[in-house]
Amino acid sequence: MWKETTWRKMPQSLNHVWIKKEARMLGAIQIASGVINLFLGMIWARLLVSQLDTFGKTYIPIAGVSAYGVWSSFFFVIAGFCTMMLEKTRERCWMTHTIFTNVLSSCIALIGLLLISLELAIFSSSKKRVIWPQKCGKLLSEYLWLFTSLQFLVSCVVMHWILKAKYRR
Repeated sequence: MWKETTWRKMPQSLNHVWIKKEARMLGAIQIASGVINLFLGMIWARLLVSQLDTFGKTYIPIAGVSAYGVWSSFFFVIAGFCTMMLEKTRERCWMTHTIFTNVLSSCIALIGLLLISLELAIFSSSKKRVIWPQKCGKLLSEYLWLFTSLQFLVSCVVMHWILKAKYRR
């Protein structure tokens, strides 16, 4: 009975998470890279639909066909939102959500990096003459690769900070 009363009298500050203030900035970067991925995916889809007969068999636009830029942006924005909410409220319940969404976001970013790298490798090995829409598609895929790698790195940094704060003694 004594332990129960002492537990109730513990200060609420123990439920408080000590996370770096820069986490809000990293959350904003995650949201921005998610929105940029969304717009790159939409541009890719538009280019693919308008120039479908031009691409032919020489170029397999994996990023455009799979719509990676569109569906991945949802996970990136959610991870950024959870990161910003964790830094703002500094509560343990947001810590679990942030860890989960950043792990999911980094896994999706890793899958995207592999897909886009495969696409760029296939494009580089093509011996046929490259035309303008194919060059545009390759450029869009390169930008998508850059922003996906940014998302992967930011998710890894956020997870490192959160796990460091979680196991802080």
